[in-house]
Amino acid sequence: MMRRLLTPFLLVVVVIGAGQTSAAQSAPKPVPDSAKALIGTWEGTYDSDHGSGAMKIVIAKDSVLKATGLSLAIGGEIQAMPVHDFAVTTDDISWIQETMGMSCQATAILKSGQMKGALVCGHGDVRFTLTKRS
Repeated sequence: MMRRLLTPFLLVVVVIGAGQTSAAQSAPKPVPDSAKALIGTWEGTYDSDHGSGAMKIVIAKDSVLKATGLSLAIGGEIQAMPVHDFAVTTDDISWIQETMGMSCQATAILKSGQMKGALVCGHGDVRFTLTKRS
């Protein structure tokens, strides 16, 4: 009889415990202090197999650090690109941007005051170097 009463209790404890672990794992990681230096407008150039041009990314912070705008000069026109999943770790900066109907993964590092990285999109990649303007 005691075993029959304990089984539902143990099941409830395990389910509640699993929910707490899952919630703790899904909590956003704190942004490193060095990320504050990213806030502002970064401008520079990109180069790819299909050409080169100007590139600009604006990084801001309200409740979270995020890229609020990204634009590329393609074919003589400035084109805004939607950016999401912007993340900063102690090692790198990354985001996903929508370019020509594809989700493209960008990864960059800060070195000597420049943001250098690559954007991988389908079978091609774009290399970029940006400097903070403001």
